[in-house]
Amino acid sequence: MIEFEKWHGNGNDFVIVNSIEQELKIKKSFIKKISDRNKGIGFDQLIHIGLPTKDQYSFFVRFYNSDGSEAGMCLNGIRCAASYIWKNKFMPITNILVQTKYMGLECIPKQKGKVSVLVNLPSSIQDKNLEKKINKKIKRKFFLSNIGNNHLCIELPSIEKVDLDSIYQELYKIIKDLDINLSIFSKSKEDIYIRTYENGTGETLSCGSAALCVASKSLTKNKVKIISMGGELSFKGNKNGILMTGPSNFIYQGATNE
Repeated sequence: MIEFEKWHGNGNDFVIVNSIEQELKIKKSFIKKISDRNKGIGFDQLIHIGLPTKDQYSFFVRFYNSDGSEAGMCLNGIRCAASYIWKNKFMPITNILVQTKYMGLECIPKQKGKVSVLVNLPSSIQDKNLEKKINKKIKRKFFLSNIGNNHLCIELPSIEKVDLDSIYQELYKIIKDLDINLSIFSKSKEDIYIRTYENGTGETLSCGSAALCVASKSLTKNKVKIISMGGELSFKGNKNGILMTGPSNFIYQGATNE
């Protein structure tokens, strides 16, 4: 039996398991089995927490999509992973440095179930040939960023009634093999609204890394709020990158057969 906990950050839901207490090997077949929302537990991503490979970090966190593929980053998930660590007393409720596949992150506990994460600025994806291919399909203002995950972010006047799945299918042959997630966003006077289609998962209620990529382009007043269907994330400029703050919520715990 494998013990797990179910968490969510703005509706982006996760099953969290660990290899801190005993060794656990994550199999693709296991992920696919329990990710099914009708026949399994159901989740957007599985989070695995283990011991670090570098001395400066306290834990190594990996993220797996519901189809079994590994994601490079999940900023909604890292907040839940940090809260899981504090809840289970693997570490005192204080700042922790977490190792991920692509970068280190500092997680900071806040009041009212919120967690802040200090993240590096995303990097731009410079590929003129790719940009031309995308331009032929959408003819809208967009940018490409990487923050452990690749993101194509398209700006639209409004996103509420847009068929995001159709846009993704239109771009599928261009972006899928490059593991690029798709987001659409629109700006109001105060806030930015976003929807995201993640490779290996589909449209989610929230995507922290996509929100960060969009926020990084809009920190004109040193802070910005990104609103998804699942809730809000706030971003603030920092000399070492961007400080993201958002909720992490425990749902339940259980055990399942491997």
